[in-house]
Amino acid sequence: MGRKADSKCVYCARNYVTEAEAQTKHPECYVAKERLCYYKRYRLRNRSQVNAKRRQNSARAKGIETLEPILPEAYRAELEIYGKENQFVHAIALKIYQGKKLSHQMSPQHTQGLRQPELEDYIQKLLAYLETEYGIDCFGLIYWLNPTDCPECKINY
Repeated sequence: MGRKADSKCVYCARNYVTEAEAQTKHPECYVAKERLCYYKRYRLRNRSQVNAKRRQNSARAKGIETLEPILPEAYRAELEIYGKENQFVHAIALKIYQGKKLSHQMSPQHTQGLRQPELEDYIQKLLAYLETEYGIDCFGLIYWLNPTDCPECKINY
């Protein structure tokens, strides 16, 4: 853009060229007012749709069929740990989702005073329960949250 007005660069769907070259070489996509070709403007406005279609066409060309989610309504568990990572654990909470919907939520259970082996046993018991009830064998996400955000109590650290 730091060039003179007569030698401005214009983006065309095919390559970068000067304004005069774009008018002569690519009249089907050159627009004088906006200096962007139709293809480029469409791709900028509908980026996610264009990229999804491009990925789908690429997969189809390779012989890969588009797959639906295998288990859209499968259960997954998220563990919320209130404490400071690698220091101490104030409380542990659990959320269970079915698909994208929150189906069950365990309020924070305070674990202050538990030693690491006891804490690990508690988490293993939670996993064993989740596997028997919901078929969940591991936590999807584990969040470390500030202990002052514990909804069960208001402790100032």
